[in-house]
Amino acid sequence: MTARSDAPPIEQALEWLALRCGGQTSAADRRAFEAWLAASPDHAAVYAEAEALWARLDWSEALNRQSLNHAIEASAPKPMMRRKAPLSRRGLMAMAAGLGAATLTPLALHLSSGERRRFETEVGEIRHLSLEDGSRVSLGGRSVLATRVGDRVRRMRLDEGEAFFDVARDETRVFTVIGAGLKAEALGTAFEVRLGDHGPEVFVEEGRVRVTAIATGEQTVIGAGERAALRGGTLKRAAINPAGVAPWRRQRFSFIDQPLSEVVAEVNRYYRPGVTIASPKLGARKVTAAFTIEQIPQALESLAQELDGHLVRRRNAEGEIQMMLKS
Repeated sequence: MTARSDAPPIEQALEWLALRCGGQTSAADRRAFEAWLAASPDHAAVYAEAEALWARLDWSEALNRQSLNHAIEASAPKPMMRRKAPLSRRGLMAMAAGLGAATLTPLALHLSSGERRRFETEVGEIRHLSLEDGSRVSLGGRSVLATRVGDRVRRMRLDEGEAFFDVARDETRVFTVIGAGLKAEALGTAFEVRLGDHGPEVFVEEGRVRVTAIATGEQTVIGAGERAALRGGTLKRAAINPAGVAPWRRQRFSFIDQPLSEVVAEVNRYYRPGVTIASPKLGARKVTAAFTIEQIPQALESLAQELDGHLVRRRNAEGEIQMMLKS
């Protein structure tokens, strides 16, 4: 896609926003979007303005409720898709006009306390965010996070991927994270929420977190060195090493007796073009490994040898070289 060059910048930004929020984008779309951003120093600012406008729209609240309803209805929740519902440029522009967006100029729209913000990372990207309440967030590769911090609320929604939260203590406002049918609540603590292929998980590095399975209402409180995972609609607790929580923040990975499929799913957030496993049986094999992001190719070779498998390199539909693990 290419935004109409004769359109006002805000309309171009809304066109790109509709495309990126409306479904899977191709590599060509991503390259075109990056080229549009680079074409003018104002484009990044006006795109942020469009995202802020998106956050203000009443229908975004409806999308949140829709996502929550899906979680409640699912007895065995699956990780949510990156985008919740298709958006059209016409719909965005109509709603924007209703809010007077036609009179906006770049940088004229600012996010006030309590309004939503949305952050998204690409493969291999790690973002460190500072929230309005003083909390800090590390957002892992290929992740999507929506935030809302106001005078009476601190609410996060993780739509995809993984995030680590270092929460500023405030006993008047519970810090809540919702994702894939799971809710984590804290006052002042440090913990990770991860949406994996087998369900959402919470890992606590410091403090205590109340974890709730939204579908059933089941609750548990976990402390430093504990994990809670939602599996088949039930919360499962386990002990962990608190020093090993969210090692990707330091560009490291550490896996102890984990299925190869889970290892590959995590690696694929930081390694392009990615790895596929040809055999479910191979994916179920458990492995132990520790390596850095830079060492991913060598680590894959070592794991393949350890499992009596081999790596096959092939081109995917977009022409990128992809690695396949075969037994």
